[in-house]
Amino acid sequence: MSGSSTSSLRAALLLILAALALLLALPAAAPARIGDWDHAWEVVQLVRLTPPRGTPIFYLGDSTARESTVRDALWTLQLRRRAAAAGRTTATVVFTLASHNQTLGMDGQLIAAMPPREPHTPRGIAVIGVGLSRFIGPPIQRQRAAVTGAAPVLHLWNQHRYVYRVPLSLRRKHELVPRWMRRRWPGFQRNLRQNLRAVSRLITLCRGKGLRPVLLNLPLDLRVVGHGLDRPRIAYSAGCRRLARRYHVPYLSLAGPAPIPTSSFWDLMHLLPPGSQVWQSRLSGRLAKLLPTKQPLL
Repeated sequence: MSGSSTSSLRAALLLILAALALLLALPAAAPARIGDWDHAWEVVQLVRLTPPRGTPIFYLGDSTARESTVRDALWTLQLRRRAAAAGRTTATVVFTLASHNQTLGMDGQLIAAMPPREPHTPRGIAVIGVGLSRFIGPPIQRQRAAVTGAAPVLHLWNQHRYVYRVPLSLRRKHELVPRWMRRRWPGFQRNLRQNLRAVSRLITLCRGKGLRPVLLNLPLDLRVVGHGLDRPRIAYSAGCRRLARRYHVPYLSLAGPAPIPTSSFWDLMHLLPPGSQVWQSRLSGRLAKLLPTKQPLL
């Protein structure tokens, strides 16, 4: 090879190396994240195209539910460990279907769009989050998200929005209790009955899809709230207990003897990461006991 050819080759290699070094030095573009309502409909599309063979668990609720768990992949692994320890099936997967201002009517939209469980497969579980925020407005529906593409894909989504905000001060949290009664109590009273009817319809709808409904009280900072919100809490929980008895469904509360510390809440209802870890762990323990004991044939 001539000297000029060698020089040309060396120069070309240097240019390639310089280009690679430049590319490696550039910050990687962050993958696009989708919204919480869009994510819920992506899960529905996934379930429609590739129905889970084991026991799927769907966690329905608003932003209070959305913020209460760490991440579905980690939650699934945790639940499988708890299930194995309890002698239950480990063939389970968890999906959080919870979005900002999601109503009980929107829960119904998601469940209605799912296919019924296939014959000879175990029932799934639908965890229906209930709490003060879910009974404020009417159970309206919302336009379904446009999910594109035929392949079942779950994109990264914005699950935790309060982790980047400075938590409210203790004084401000205490101020929110009487403020809730002034501003939210009237709407709560107007919409309580129709929201309880929406819960009833949702229970029936879940059963028609081969899902076992489970009612769950969503997080609330009881240390701060005290007895300040007793009237709305007693009203909705009494209605949910009646529905639980009528339909023979579990009605769970994760409050326990040791309430989650106030420092783990952003406000009165939205959990920060330390609180989400505790809540998810408690919920995994309760759900593990509801899983079937028989492993499905995969």
